[in-house]
Amino acid sequence: MKRTIDSIRRVSVSIVCIIALMSMYTGKTLADDKAAKITFEEPKHDFGKVKAGVDLAFVYKFKNTGTAQLLIQQVHPSCGCTGASIGDKKEFAPDEAGEIKVTFSTAGRSGIQNKTVTVQSNDAEHPFVALSFTCEIIIQQP
Repeated sequence: MKRTIDSIRRVSVSIVCIIALMSMYTGKTLADDKAAKITFEEPKHDFGKVKAGVDLAFVYKFKNTGTAQLLIQQVHPSCGCTGASIGDKKEFAPDEAGEIKVTFSTAGRSGIQNKTVTVQSNDAEHPFVALSFTCEIIIQQP
């Protein structure tokens, strides 16, 4: 009798574990099916060689390749010489495209520069995306 009760307990625990694992798997699959996903055309940009004192600008284009509404929560440049703007629109439907404009002031700088802009969104897989750019600032001799 005791063996029968122990066997039933083991089988019951196994069934509960299997059901829990199946629920976790199914829940993850359903969540993945309804998720925002930010995809950038060009997350890295090289301005090449530029003259000192000029202001540079680049537009990073992205698309919501997910199946849920994408919300851009924050756009944060790595330093004060870099600006970043997404404008007034911060929500993007599935398949909708958007842009983040980045500016960089080369004044007072020289040599190779590597800068980043961090984009925070509700993309569950990649909530933080680092956009980057580089340039080599050339000082013109008179």
